[in-house]
Amino acid sequence: MEVNSSIPVLTPNNWNTWKRDMKAILMHYGCWRFNIKIEKDDPDVGSTYKEKYDFQLRNDRTFTHIYRHISPELKSLISDTTVGAVAWKLLKDYFDKSAGNPATR
Repeated sequence: MEVNSSIPVLTPNNWNTWKRDMKAILMHYGCWRFNIKIEKDDPDVGSTYKEKYDFQLRNDRTFTHIYRHISPELKSLISDTTVGAVAWKLLKDYFDKSAGNPATR
């Protein structure tokens, strides 16, 4: 099944709808587990080459999906990382603080 990954880019005004759409895309590609930390940060030392490759591929895919779907003025928020879970957290923290969410203060 093909998923439509053409969602609007993240702007300063659409975080709530964008994060739901992005979550669905990342789930479709098996990448959401990185953002909610079900997936370990690195495969075990005893992992096979294929397991390590698959892990790195999904980690890279997580970041690139996020990066490709944010507006140019917001890209600087995640420019210091290439890890999808870190990029997601940086964006979440930024928008939760901007919205005045007391849980993130």
